[in-house]
Amino acid sequence: MTNKVSGNESSTKRSLALSFYTFLSRILGLIRDHFMAVSFGTGMVASAFSVAYRLPNMFRNLLAEGTLSQSFMPIFSEYEKMGVMEARVMAGTVLSFLFLCLSIFVAFFWLFAAQFLPALVGGTPEYGNLVVELSLVLFFLIMTASLSSIFMSISNSHHKYFVPSLSPIILNFSYLAVFLFVFPFFHEIKDRVFYLAYGIVCGGVLQLLVQGWFVYHNGFGPIFRLDFKHPAIQKIFKLMLPAALGGSFYQIGLLVDIFLANYIQNQNPGLGAVVSLDYSQRLVQLPTGIIGVALATTILPSLLKDLREGREENVPREIADVLSFAFFLTLPASIGLAILGETVLDSIYYGGRWDHLATLTAFFPLVFYSLAIPFYSINKVLVSSYYAFSDTKTPLRIQLISFLLSVVVSISLMLFLKHSAIALASALSAVVTSSLLLYYLKSHQVKIPFTTVGKRVLKMGPALFGLFFWLLFSEWVIKPYLQTYGADVLKIGYANLSRITLVFSILPAVVLYFGIATYTGLSESEIILGKFLRKWKLKRVN
Repeated sequence: MTNKVSGNESSTKRSLALSFYTFLSRILGLIRDHFMAVSFGTGMVASAFSVAYRLPNMFRNLLAEGTLSQSFMPIFSEYEKMGVMEARVMAGTVLSFLFLCLSIFVAFFWLFAAQFLPALVGGTPEYGNLVVELSLVLFFLIMTASLSSIFMSISNSHHKYFVPSLSPIILNFSYLAVFLFVFPFFHEIKDRVFYLAYGIVCGGVLQLLVQGWFVYHNGFGPIFRLDFKHPAIQKIFKLMLPAALGGSFYQIGLLVDIFLANYIQNQNPGLGAVVSLDYSQRLVQLPTGIIGVALATTILPSLLKDLREGREENVPREIADVLSFAFFLTLPASIGLAILGETVLDSIYYGGRWDHLATLTAFFPLVFYSLAIPFYSINKVLVSSYYAFSDTKTPLRIQLISFLLSVVVSISLMLFLKHSAIALASALSAVVTSSLLLYYLKSHQVKIPFTTVGKRVLKMGPALFGLFFWLLFSEWVIKPYLQTYGADVLKIGYANLSRITLVFSILPAVVLYFGIATYTGLSESEIILGKFLRKWKLKRVN
């Protein structure tokens, strides 16, 4: 077992630190979403903001958190072998070219948004105009996020994860600053939503300044040159184009989801389908972001190092260890959100403009999304593995298949399941993507030891069953008792009672899960608990 832990250390242990930073960011995100829900509810203004934010967010996820940074890192690693100055010039050339391209793209959007957006979102003219106006403000985020991603990639390539992880924290603080210090002076809901949009853009600019400062402070600062003939330009965009197309299928899929939800909402007034899908998806992004993004971010430099130093035999074991670790962390999250979904929604969003109907509208999509949490997470890891081999075409083909499947399932089932069909389609698509990504790794002579991974996942069974039965008991027995006693005797409000119930559900579940995992000898548990377990074992021996 010691050897296993040592083998995992290269990616999984580093990912724990990054997961912790990401966890802080996601907690701030939940606080942000609480203020969003109570301030705007699920009505027209909330839906317009959700659509307007989704557009730049789609490109931000595509460029800043995906293909751009992952395509940049292998080439930056190549140039660093030539020398620090070569790497700095290469980074500056890419940044200069990217800035030019993004400026043209943003200007193009500003010129034509008013012509095509209202037709896409449907609804009343007032709703369409509000989407356009908010989009014109928020679209600038593409510029700041994409440029920040290059600086973050430079830091990550040197295994410096702390300051890059501050990027989403800064953006969340910009939200909270507007909620706490601006909203008290403005009570009109439309005024509030525009001030929020401007605050978010200011947060994006601050993100860029912090990431740029850190890179220059450490001596890796890019040297800016607009050189269209630099070999890195052709290389990075040759790698990036298929990756961007592949990633765009997922992001366009999310956009199609929003437009389908808009259609469902227009056909069912008062349903709040757009915002309900948005909030349920954000909850699922909590474990996916903490675990999947952290593992994907740390495995790429490790695989690149193995390949660069001729240790190809380490690659299958490295990927298998990371997959097992991802399942160990995401399966409990999947079970927990599926069982506690209603309580989780009430504890975070309930109050103000968010009521019981809004919770019920978001609950079923949340259950469907939560079932696919392990697959959303490992997909990020697997795509990073392909990028380590400079293969962006295989993920492109697979993501095209998944995108088409998702659209077909959504349209086929939305008459019966309404907006929940979109969540179910997304979950099925994630499962298909994982299966195909795993299968086609063999084209790079990577034979994943599926038997080993399967045995390790099966070994998690007792811990998962313990967690499952406790959460059911908590939801069916403890929750009704606490809510009745708390409301009638202690006079505690419904939202706070939901939060108290969640504490009684989650804390014992975590202790139970890790306790059983440790007792059954899971190496993943030992990696997480680490020093504490070793000290405890030494005390027992002494």
